[in-house]
Amino acid sequence: MNDLQLKDEVSKRLLSNGEMDAHNIEIIVDQGVVILEGDVNGRHAKRVVEKCLAEMEGIRNVENRLKVRRISRFSDNSMHGF
Repeated sequence: MNDLQLKDEVSKRLLSNGEMDAHNIEIIVDQGVVILEGDVNGRHAKRVVEKCLAEMEGIRNVENRLKVRRISRFSDNSMHGF
């Protein structure tokens, strides 16, 4: 499997996973090494990504550079009136 095909398979697998939102994840594949960049909504989502890719054929290594997004205690609506 070439890098482009591997990137497509990684993307499909992450987007079809129901445990986390993968829309903010950038996938880079270079000679079988998958590099993941972007933001996820928690440590659990970061682990889910790794678990999803752990058994995929064609991946030589995964560099998980995902950052856990900070979630504010206040919603945008709570700041109205200040």
